[in-house]
Amino acid sequence: MKPKLRCASGQVMVTCADDVLWLRTKHRIVGSLEGSHPANPLQNNYFGLPLFLMPEETALLIERDAICIEGDKFEWPQSERDQLRFKLFKDLHGRGFFVTQGIKFGGEYLLYPGNSSYNIWDTHM
Repeated sequence: MKPKLRCASGQVMVTCADDVLWLRTKHRIVGSLEGSHPANPLQNNYFGLPLFLMPEETALLIERDAICIEGDKFEWPQSERDQLRFKLFKDLHGRGFFVTQGIKFGGEYLLYPGNSSYNIWDTHM
């Protein structure tokens, strides 16, 4: 059964921990945890659910018919730059990398050869 993800204001989020695990293990989708940790909500070192997906991750999962989206309609890519980003993301993901956001280091993506254990490349577009 496909996970049902929620789209609000153009952002797709995963609220079920089992779905997060399934996306990571079966599809190498990492996303970004944004919620506060229930045991210590005032700290900002560790985050919890929901997990927000990059538009590229969502588009890839839709293309694979791996998820259902509830709520707002997800419409991406919208521009030529979005199309280039998606093409690059699909290529890198298809080569077996875990792909995450690279903005923290000034790039488009960070590539991990395995389960996000360490950074191997920083990509720029």
